[in-house]
Amino acid sequence: METPQRVTTRATMAWVAETIRVVREQRGWSQSELARRLDKTQTAVSYWEAGKRAPGFEDVFDLAVVLGVPMESFIPPDRASQPVTALLRATAERLADRELQTAINELLLTAEAADPPARQIEITTSTPTHAANELLDKAAIAAPPVDIETLARRCGLLVLYRRFPDSLSGLVFTHDDMGVIGINHDHPPNRQRFTLAHELGHYLLGHHHASRGYDSRIHIHSSDATPPGYDWRAERAANEFAAEILMPPRLISAAISTTDDPTKLAQQFAVSELAMGYRLVNLGLR
Repeated sequence: METPQRVTTRATMAWVAETIRVVREQRGWSQSELARRLDKTQTAVSYWEAGKRAPGFEDVFDLAVVLGVPMESFIPPDRASQPVTALLRATAERLADRELQTAINELLLTAEAADPPARQIEITTSTPTHAANELLDKAAIAAPPVDIETLARRCGLLVLYRRFPDSLSGLVFTHDDMGVIGINHDHPPNRQRFTLAHELGHYLLGHHHASRGYDSRIHIHSSDATPPGYDWRAERAANEFAAEILMPPRLISAAISTTDDPTKLAQQFAVSELAMGYRLVNLGLR
């Protein structure tokens, strides 16, 4: 059996160890709880955080999914293959990266010239699971895959696909009371779907409102895990909404009566096999 590739440099091991510990504590989890979610031993997590042992590549991938952070979070800044660009300062006019600022300005110009989609659905709840299910019920979604773009438009949001810096998956902002979601069209289709669901979650849950001491009317979803104003609670809520809306339990329960193969289920729901695997575990179906 081939040994998984492991992080080898001392500096990278130290960065990974600290990242695991900090994000785990932000989530309010013990080492045992993280180990349970990863299907690992508490000793393994303890060794990772102490820098005594490096996680394999597949372990890092699992850590990113379970902790709800990009894989790039485990790469030291001076070793990242690309600079982190999607940084907000205090307002949209002070974005750190000119390429990103240009992309957002182009989105604004398009939004100004566009007629907002007619809002057909209003969401009244503010928790991720309830908001997702209210939207599914009001849209009468009966079979996968969930057409997340149509749902966003029925909620009155303008959805635009553009070329962004690769580190930027998507963003959501308001313009003249119209919600606008921008999606990186160079990313794989399943990733685009998740990003769209994630940004829709931010919008419906009210994370785009300027209410946390900085201008959050523009919400950035990038490979940078800690931009100024980053709120891991909002990120986790948006991820929870995305999982619930793309992989509704009732639709999975119906589909699993025909096949319990995660690969086939992932194809049926148009999500990654990894996302479906974790969803089945979280729902107690695997």
